[in-house]
Amino acid sequence: GSNYVYRAFFAIQGLTNSRGFPTNAVYGFNNMLAKLLRDRKPEHIAVVFDAKGPTFRNEAFEDYKAHRKPTPDELKAQGPLAREIVEAFNAPILEVPGFEADDLVGTLACKAKAEGFDVLIVTGDLDTLQLVNDHVKVMTTIKGVTETVVYDEKAVEERYGLKPSQLVDYKALKGDPSDNIPGVPGVGEKTAMALVQQYESIDAIYEKLPDIDARPGVIKKLQEGEASARQSCFLATIVTDAPLAFTPEENRTQPFGPELYDLFLRLEFKKLIDLYGLTPQGKTA
Repeated sequence: GSNYVYRAFFAIQGLTNSRGFPTNAVYGFNNMLAKLLRDRKPEHIAVVFDAKGPTFRNEAFEDYKAHRKPTPDELKAQGPLAREIVEAFNAPILEVPGFEADDLVGTLACKAKAEGFDVLIVTGDLDTLQLVNDHVKVMTTIKGVTETVVYDEKAVEERYGLKPSQLVDYKALKGDPSDNIPGVPGVGEKTAMALVQQYESIDAIYEKLPDIDARPGVIKKLQEGEASARQSCFLATIVTDAPLAFTPEENRTQPFGPELYDLFLRLEFKKLIDLYGLTPQGKTA
């Protein structure tokens, strides 16, 4: 949820109601959610948001995501409205203080898989590709807010040359500027890719040091940067055991309620009221 509200905010510009209140993010987010329900027809659904406050990663590494710009006020103002959209669609909202949305997604995906479900993670955050397996896929936007692509295990390997589970090891070596994850200083993408492809994990790489097939300069950087690599691996790994329950019946997809009419009226989404056939009593026949 948090990721798609953010993406919608920057994909749709200049949309406000008659009072000048910005509605671009919530409008785009609604369209994403409606399209997902219409096209995919999921039997169960949950929408995950980032809770306010620091996470366990911030406690472990003070500079984690520290360089990110503050959230624009116009986007902050629309966050509660995005949650109202989800509630009007009768979908459960999940957020747990101290954990990122990705951790809840990972936990929910594992719990659902264990109960025999096939899982589709819908997000613009490619960090979730590490969760892809035989029963978990990731659908992400590739253009705007509606053009998407679905990643299964084969698609991940075709794009990155690595298995989904190896993306964490890759990031542990090369780092990730977007999250301020340091990686190993001096080890770039090509070197990290080659090492993970050959040795499969950072555990195997460090187990074989200093006898791995690499230049002396690379071996020295790996030796000096082991602590950073281990910490980066910790920061990049999505948690799959967050304190989150999964009750299939509570996540069953429901028809949207009459609240959607009131919310669209307040936001002045008159075309959507007509498109959805909404009335004060709910949906028209």
